[in-house]
Amino acid sequence: MAHLCEMNQIGHVASVKSVGKNLIVRIASNANYKNGEGVWIDRTHWNEHTIFERQGGLLKWASESLKPGDLVLVRSTPFQTEWKKDGETHYGQTFAVTELTLLTAKSDKREKQEEAAKPTGKRSR
Repeated sequence: MAHLCEMNQIGHVASVKSVGKNLIVRIASNANYKNGEGVWIDRTHWNEHTIFERQGGLLKWASESLKPGDLVLVRSTPFQTEWKKDGETHYGQTFAVTELTLLTAKSDKREKQEEAAKPTGKRSR
C-alpha cells in the first residue's frame, strides 16, 4: 500500500536564498477570512520550501529565474527534521520541493497592468 503526504501552495515568492548547496524559496499565501462581525481579517501563511542540491536542474532554474513577487505553484513533501544544539534536541519541518511552476512573473503582471492602462487610441463620445 502506498502512502502520500504532500503540501501544495500557490503564492508569491518572498525570497530565494542559498543555504549551503541547497536553495530555500519562501512563499506567502493569503488566507483571509471574515470574522463573526463580518470584518475581513488579513492572514498570510508563510512557508519555506527547500530545493536540494541533487535537484540540479530545478535548483539552477529557480535560482536564476524566480524573483520576489512572482506567483508560483509549489508541491513539496513534508518531513520532520531533528538536530542537537547546545545539548538540546530541536525539531523542525522541511518541505522538500517535488514540483515548482511559475504561474505569473512579477514583471509579466506589471506589463499586463501597464498595457491595460494604456489608451487604446479610440475616441469615445
